[in-house]
Amino acid sequence: MANQQKTQTKKSKPSKSRPLKINVGIIIFGIIFLYIVFSVYSYTTRQQIRYYEVLKGGIVRQEEYTGVALREEQAVNATSSGYIHYYIQDGRRVGVGSDVYTVDETGALEKYLEEHPELTAELSPDQVSDIRYRLTAFSRDFSNDNFSALYDMRYALDAAALEFSSLSSADDLEKALNDAGISFTRVTSDAAGVVSYAIDGDEGLKDQDVTADLLSMNGYKKNITKPGQLIEAGTPVYKLITSSSWSIVFPIDDTKKAQYQDIKTVNVHFPEQDVTAENAELSLFTAADGKDYGKITLNEFMEKFCDDRFVKFEIITNDENGLKIPLSAVTEKAFYVVPKDFMAKGEDGSTGFNRQVVSGDGSGNNTEFVPAEIYRMDDQFCYLNVPDAQDSTSLKAGDFVTKSGTDQTYQIGPTKNIQGVYNINKGYCIFRQVVPVESNNEYMIVEENTDYGIAVYDHIVLDASMVKEGQLIYQ
Repeated sequence: MANQQKTQTKKSKPSKSRPLKINVGIIIFGIIFLYIVFSVYSYTTRQQIRYYEVLKGGIVRQEEYTGVALREEQAVNATSSGYIHYYIQDGRRVGVGSDVYTVDETGALEKYLEEHPELTAELSPDQVSDIRYRLTAFSRDFSNDNFSALYDMRYALDAAALEFSSLSSADDLEKALNDAGISFTRVTSDAAGVVSYAIDGDEGLKDQDVTADLLSMNGYKKNITKPGQLIEAGTPVYKLITSSSWSIVFPIDDTKKAQYQDIKTVNVHFPEQDVTAENAELSLFTAADGKDYGKITLNEFMEKFCDDRFVKFEIITNDENGLKIPLSAVTEKAFYVVPKDFMAKGEDGSTGFNRQVVSGDGSGNNTEFVPAEIYRMDDQFCYLNVPDAQDSTSLKAGDFVTKSGTDQTYQIGPTKNIQGVYNINKGYCIFRQVVPVESNNEYMIVEENTDYGIAVYDHIVLDASMVKEGQLIYQ
């Protein structure tokens, strides 16, 4: 019993409190975690200052037009009635006496060709690619506002179909038909030139005949005679273009007339064919309808556009190259402007100005030479950096400078803004001037190798409004 009581007494003894153990690992982990959270929060909430690497580039200014094509061309009529088949592919050149087409009065030739498809040319891979390109470009640019383009596309595909519907060999055909007892008439060309099967009735059009109504394309129709089609004698079946020189007439307003008045040659880009004609001749004239027009004369690419009466093109009015920078990177900074006649040379050959100072006893005015960093010069002025308020060694507002050899003085004070960017190659913002050459809505082309300017591969702040000069930048 006593032992039991002893045991109970032992159990009822209060236990000693254990000392609190601090886990250093958990504390370090917590500190690191809080630091990471703070860093992420700071990074996501602060303004992101991005940079742009300066590269060479160019800006091309282009004026878009649609003009009417004029060529030395004539429509050729069928000599007899019957079913027509062509020997010459559309856009190909023929010589005098070359076979152009054949006419079958009975229709036996048409039936024979259906039974012998080997006598017609097959579609080449290049022709397949050309048709695919045309359809892709058409579907990309088509708009319901310009529904007439659908008909132009149909005409273009009809002309392309002649590329593989023409007869492959006149000699082979004639031999085969003679063996089969089928008679036909072979028609040759009376002149040399390029054959086109797109006929619109405007083959004799001259520049003075162009009107605003014609350029509107209201009621315009273009016909293409297809192989195997029944034609009547005297019907135009193809046109022959006898000169590689052709022209495009397009409307201009008073502003464009003044702009093009003294320009004799231009570069012309054709977006649908993605080709460019350089140094095309440009002239201006007033047509019979009293309106002003421009006329571009070319000696190339006639075959590419021989089926088109209306041609879309772009006149390249400006093509400038230099250093290409975003407009958002451009800012302005004020500089003192001082007439360049007041510049002086120090004893060590440095450039600066003679500043007027009052002698210590107030007896008169003296001058002291002050070296100056000339940021830029034009025909009249030097541009000097505006110093900090505590800088007493540089020229500042209110100082007078004198012109060497004269008693003329000029007071420092007037300022003028210069365009520039913030260079951050050294890790902080340094203003560097730019001299604009050309610009559009997004970019500016500036001169290379300017004093206190920028160079290729320099890093500049993409948005100049987010920083100030001297600000540290972490790239």
